Amino acid sequence: DTFGAMAVGDRGPFSAPFSPYLFDVEFLPMPENGNEDELLQKFYQLVESGKVAAFIFEPLVLGSAGMKMYDAGFLDQLIKIAQDNEVICIADEVFTGFGRTGKHFASDYLENKPDIFCLSKGLTGGTMALGVTSCAAEIMEPYKSTDIMKTFFHGHSFTANPIACAASIASYELLVAEETQTQIEKISQWQNEFYHKILMHPKVLNARVLGTIFALELKTDADTSYVNEVRHKLYPFFLERDILLRPLGNVIYILPPYIIKKEEIEKVYEAVEEMLESL
Repeated sequence: DTFGAMAVGDRGPFSAPFSPYLFDVEFLPMPENGNEDELLQKFYQLVESGKVAAFIFEPLVLGSAGMKMYDAGFLDQLIKIAQDNEVICIADEVFTGFGRTGKHFASDYLENKPDIFCLSKGLTGGTMALGVTSCAAEIMEPYKSTDIMKTFFHGHSFTANPIACAASIASYELLVAEETQTQIEKISQWQNEFYHKILMHPKVLNARVLGTIFALELKTDADTSYVNEVRHKLYPFFLERDILLRPLGNVIYILPPYIIKKEEIEKVYEAVEEMLESL
């Protein structure tokens, strides 16, 4: 992470050692427990002030924050308020992009589209490191000039690495293939079925699902947090069963590769149920 990227992320264990050096950012709490109207009002006041340069968000799913999910309709309202006030909207789809939410991008659930997309991870299927910043035509327009001083000079030494780009093209061709799209639909269905099966379990505080993403929060004596101590029991429990799951504190999430077979994901579900009974 750059200091700029850390600054626009929520303050937590990842950025704590560097917090004195990060610039100030206004954050919105998660939309939950009926607080949507209050958040909309706060957001409107912020953008009306004329001091907001950009609205940056993970659409619909906050990944490493605990796989927290929120409604597309609410995000649509925020984007409309921002764009009506000429505030640039930036969608971080590094995690949610390329089929994870059941659609190509999480932003495909929205009526109002972001001005800038940040993409990576699924871009190459995990084979090579590659990121893309994609923007609307009006964002790029000021740089279309013969004036050298209007050149977008910023770049990186490894920009457009040919091997990474080739891997990305191959990965994308696999992603849009009918077989892969059918598999994404199947995984989404399996995850939704398991969600309904596990939702009312007495050890489950909360469960949620969107497309191929499933997550549950375990009831523990401590608050839901990335540093919840139960994570030290969960990781080896699954590893002993030849399953690689990375708990986010007391949050367990299942994020299968698109090539997973039904019997393989059922093995994961069975292990989760076994874990719940063992607590």
